[in-house]
Amino acid sequence: MTDDLSGFENVPFDPASMPTSSLGITKAVWYRRPWVLTTLSLVVIVAISVVIDLPRPITKAQDAASQNASIKEINADLAKCALAVKESFNFYDQDVSGKLTPSDLALIPKLLNDDETACSFASEPVYDLTNNLQVDDTKAGKHIDRMLSVVERWITDYALASIRDIQYLFNHPGDAKTIRNLGIQEQQLASERIKALNDVSQAHSVLGRPLYALKIPSLPHLSGT
Repeated sequence: MTDDLSGFENVPFDPASMPTSSLGITKAVWYRRPWVLTTLSLVVIVAISVVIDLPRPITKAQDAASQNASIKEINADLAKCALAVKESFNFYDQDVSGKLTPSDLALIPKLLNDDETACSFASEPVYDLTNNLQVDDTKAGKHIDRMLSVVERWITDYALASIRDIQYLFNHPGDAKTIRNLGIQEQQLASERIKALNDVSQAHSVLGRPLYALKIPSLPHLSGT
């Protein structure tokens, strides 16, 4: 017995005529393709980052609070060196006026060494002041940031140099060159103090609101300088 296939048409095989599901292959719609989705995700992430980083307006009250927080931190970091330079000036004046006893003089080198450290980068408050403190960059903040730079110079340049001059003069009393240099440091300390206070005053004018006082000391005139 043989199969009779004469009743069937001999139609050529055409894959396109078959149902899609029978081919087992489908083409992804263009916007569903992986590279498109990845690109869109990156665009969205970048857009969100830009929006987040855009400066947002703040009220004067918020600005004043921010600047006060910076001044408070500056005062805290300044305090140790401010005390140290006042102490060293006092030691010098007492020595020049002959008020120090032999027992006092025995203690002075150690105390002056501590004062020097307090105004150097070895001091944690000074390191914090010069490396970690950031001021909000508003119109008022520009004045406070400039004040911060002035305070840094007051401490690490002029206060530190004056203490070192006083240390030298305890070991070399009456050295004319060092006394002249100490007088220069004294003038610079006074000048930088005025600049720093003026910057705070300008920030106050911008905000029209009270700001904390900058606790940078007014130092007494040194005898003989």
